[in-house]
Amino acid sequence: MNTEGSARNYPLHPEEVTNEFLSECFGSEITSFGLDTSMTDGGVLADAFRVKDIEYKNHTEALEKNLPKSCFIKCTKEIPEIVEMCLSTQVYAKEVYFYSTLIDTVKQVIRVPDCYGIFKDENDLDCREFCLVLEDFCEDEWVPFDQFENPMNFEDTEQFMKDLASFHAACWGEPVSDQPGLGPFKAHWQSLNDEYWSEDGTTTWDDVLPKWEEVYEEPMLSMVDEEVRSTIERITEIYASKNGKKIQEALIESLKNTPRTITHGDARGNNIFKSKKNGTMGVIDWQMWVAGPASNEFGQVWFNSYSLESGMIHRFEELTKTYYESLCSHKSEIREEYPFDQMMIDIKLLFINIWIEYLGFTVGSLDGYKDPAQQKAKDNWKEMITRNMQTIHYSGCLETFEDFIAGLNLD
Repeated sequence: MNTEGSARNYPLHPEEVTNEFLSECFGSEITSFGLDTSMTDGGVLADAFRVKDIEYKNHTEALEKNLPKSCFIKCTKEIPEIVEMCLSTQVYAKEVYFYSTLIDTVKQVIRVPDCYGIFKDENDLDCREFCLVLEDFCEDEWVPFDQFENPMNFEDTEQFMKDLASFHAACWGEPVSDQPGLGPFKAHWQSLNDEYWSEDGTTTWDDVLPKWEEVYEEPMLSMVDEEVRSTIERITEIYASKNGKKIQEALIESLKNTPRTITHGDARGNNIFKSKKNGTMGVIDWQMWVAGPASNEFGQVWFNSYSLESGMIHRFEELTKTYYESLCSHKSEIREEYPFDQMMIDIKLLFINIWIEYLGFTVGSLDGYKDPAQQKAKDNWKEMITRNMQTIHYSGCLETFEDFIAGLNLD
């Protein structure tokens, strides 16, 4: 059900949920429900909470229609700084578009939550205020992963690679169009990269370091070992050089000519569930999807899903090969269109690109983490940035990046 109106008649906070609102979503009168807000602080870009123990006035009708006993509500983030960044990259508008339009195609090849209701102001094209009422992947049927508390292990990731391959193969050859997310490839947070260089000669990196130390009371680079630190500093030098902008532009331009598919774009551990029935994966949070190279999928997977101690980054190429072989098994022509070695190069270049995006996102988010109520989100972000830097180093990105630069015609 899609509902749009000029006056807000939908919740943006848990305390605003009512029996009347839920009754409208499910088409049957609801007499009571409970709330679980334990996951709200963990959301980076949006707030989300579970509505549970839903009771219907007409129990017989509810059983006949198989109406849900719980659902998941997703809405605008409470931190204003993050909301502004999301609006600048159409995060909210793209997720609304996915559940109103793309879902009918995507759900044929990979499990995604059903959508019970989309609520926003009809004049709010950016979806500054929105509410999605989604299927709850309940624990009776699904195992929820958590990239900190319950990360995917090797076998889980291997299955996930195969499921991503099936999804990408089914959407292979997605044409360029003027619909949201379907234009010429542009990395989701590319605007943050474009703003990396300031007119006064400073960069986002120059802004990140003092602000990070102010909020976390320790230098950002103190969180990683000397080898990782050296890699990050070298990338910083390259981006601060006179050719930094040209290199950035060439990197993205090189990816516009690769075969296209639909990519989720945020397929990190917290967005993945495993079916108890058959072990396949379900994927939530379709707010960063985009059409582009399949390699675009893997930045978020590797940057956030695993700690260095898990050892998973050292099996990066092995698991990517599993994905690639599965992809080609679904569509054999891909082997010639997009050779594995080229895909690996593209993945590593996109790792570099997403790292610069994360720096921009960090600058925009850190002031929000000064609020004591955001302590969990603050701690999560610290761990993710640590993993980002370690992934950059141990995946061998720097060597690939320098080889790419060597092939450019620079002054």
